[in-house]
This record gives sequence, C-alpha cells and structure tokens, in this order.
Amino acid sequence: MQPADRRLPLLHEMQRLADEGKHCAACPGHCCTAVANSMQTTPLETQDVLQYLRETGRWTEELKIELQATVQKFRLDQIPGNGKRSYLRRTYDCPFFAGKNHGCTIPREVKPYGCLGFNPTDINESEGKSCGSDQNLLARREEVWAEELSENKSLREKHKLWWEKLPLPLALLEAEQAGF
Repeated sequence: MQPADRRLPLLHEMQRLADEGKHCAACPGHCCTAVANSMQTTPLETQDVLQYLRETGRWTEELKIELQATVQKFRLDQIPGNGKRSYLRRTYDCPFFAGKNHGCTIPREVKPYGCLGFNPTDINESEGKSCGSDQNLLARREEVWAEELSENKSLREKHKLWWEKLPLPLALLEAEQAGF
C-alpha cells in the first residue's frame, strides 16, 4: 500500500477545510515550531518520510547533522517515558518547516498523520488560535487502516526498535541506525 493511500481521509479533510477558507496560508506556522509542535511518528510513518528523503536525494549528511542538532537543542532524546508512551511530549522546531512563506518541505502524501490532522477551524486563520488536532478524524483513519498495527509491530521486531513513537527528527535518525 502506498503512503498516500493511508493518508487519503486526512488529505480529503484538509482539502474540504481549505475549500471553506480554513487553511494555513496566512499563518506563521506555530504548529511547526517549538511554540506548539510535539509531533511524534510511528515506525511506518518514519519509514515513509525516510523513503521520500532518500528517493529525492535529500537524505544527506547535512540533513542528518541538522536532525541531530534539533534532537540536541530540544533534548528530544531525553524521553520521560518508556518508548511506548511518552508522559511528557517535548516541543521542537521541525527541521522540515521552511518558514511562513514556504511551509513544510515534506509533501502531504508522506507527511506524518498528526501533521495532516492538525488544521484550523476558522476562516483565514492567521495566528493558529483555532488550530487543533482532529482526534476523531485520526481515530477513524486508524480504524480504516487497522493493518498498520501489524506493520508497525513487524517493523519494530525486524529492526529491533525499542520505541512505538518518537519525535520525527529522532525517529528518522533511529530508523537509519536500525537499518531501515
């Protein structure tokens, strides 16, 4: 199954909201910075992003250095949990956010589910005040793609991963180290 297929319900909802004028175009992107970003990804989501980065030639030593700098700056490797559940999610600046005018440099078709499910609910949002994670939509998406549980379990077993979800920069580095 292609990464975009697993994201279809989220992509359709984003488009529906955008058609209503509820989009991120006028916002500075607080949800992508340490102001509000605490995005974590599963092994499967991480694999999707990593594969995209490799296929487009973006998985470089420079990017790995940038990811490591983000991990260190925001202490993302100091996880107050057990890898299955994080009791305190750390906020961080996403290294793939290129600023208000350029947005995210990861295409929607491979973007983490949580990013796609985090949208404004007011027209012409410009400060992120109406934005939030649509937990019902994310749960419905998960029900449709229930086989992801076994895919994530298989990835964890195959690569001997200790984690179920990690902040994206740390997850990418851990995935490469595990041999994804």
